[in-house]
Amino acid sequence: MKTRRLIWLSLILTVWLILLAMPAMADTSAPPGDDVVIWNEDYTLESDKNLEGDLIVFGGDVTLEQGSYVEGSVIVWNGNAEIEGRVEEDLIVSGGDIYLGEHAVVEGNVLCNFNCNLERDEDARVDGDLIQGFPFDFRFTLSHPARFSRFWTTIPGRALSWSFRAIRTVATLLVLAAVGGLVALIWPQQTSRIKQTVIAEPGPSLGIGLLAAFAITVLIVVLALTICLAPVAILVALGLMAATLFGWIGIGLLVGERLMEALKVSSTDATSMWAAGLGTLVITLIITGLDTFLCLAPLGWLITIVLGSLGLGAVVLTRFGTMAYQASQQIGESASQRISESANRRVSE
Repeated sequence: MKTRRLIWLSLILTVWLILLAMPAMADTSAPPGDDVVIWNEDYTLESDKNLEGDLIVFGGDVTLEQGSYVEGSVIVWNGNAEIEGRVEEDLIVSGGDIYLGEHAVVEGNVLCNFNCNLERDEDARVDGDLIQGFPFDFRFTLSHPARFSRFWTTIPGRALSWSFRAIRTVATLLVLAAVGGLVALIWPQQTSRIKQTVIAEPGPSLGIGLLAAFAITVLIVVLALTICLAPVAILVALGLMAATLFGWIGIGLLVGERLMEALKVSSTDATSMWAAGLGTLVITLIITGLDTFLCLAPLGWLITIVLGSLGLGAVVLTRFGTMAYQASQQIGESASQRISESANRRVSE
């Protein structure tokens, strides 16, 4: 029971982060975990240093000094590998040379393919197989499933995996843009009210959005901790997801209309649909692009939180776009009315 409660708590606590980082679910960066990916640079793991995950280097040399430890595979493309440390899984080099020193320990396989030369000290230890050439033959058979599964740790396997991830990213972006267009087509007035509220009341929208996100997340956690009300927590989380997505589309409509005005696209009955789809695609694409660069990822997270909170706040203020929010105008009219009444009293006195 305690484990189940901790699982629920962990899931619920990440709901809001997932919602505000929706583009991140389509990340095309390095593989998950603590893997290290290096492009066009040499990499040296110093003595007595550990690396958690895989080490992947494109166009550079890898050096593992004595006493170093990689808790995964080492994969080098178009570079050399000099190993004096320990590799927990496989060592794979394509288009370069491998040197296994006297202190080298490779607990998995050593794969040397595509113009690769292997030099091994007699004291070097390799627990798996030494494979030179392509990792498997082209027989259409699964009689060697272990050999087939090793394909996904090779450079072609990694490239294929990243290609699938890139296709998934593009598909996610297109689906999100299509959903934005359909929402604007089915509920044009509600989407327009959310957009107008973001323009007219950005401060209240941002504040209410942050407050609503925090309050609803706390409510979800409390409901989840009761166990018996966990289904209600799921429903509340789904409602938060729908509200955040609706607000995201409203901001997409704003961005899309500005882009279409800049491009001088003529207005039609379906302009809102195309503008919402285009704007949602653009802002999601920009944030996804920022997330692919480690140094720009915090900027992407910040933009996601701000835009997500703006949209969510506008949704709350307009009751999902069913009514216009005119707080500033109402306050101004009320203040003018009070001033006018005060002036009339003075005149009458």
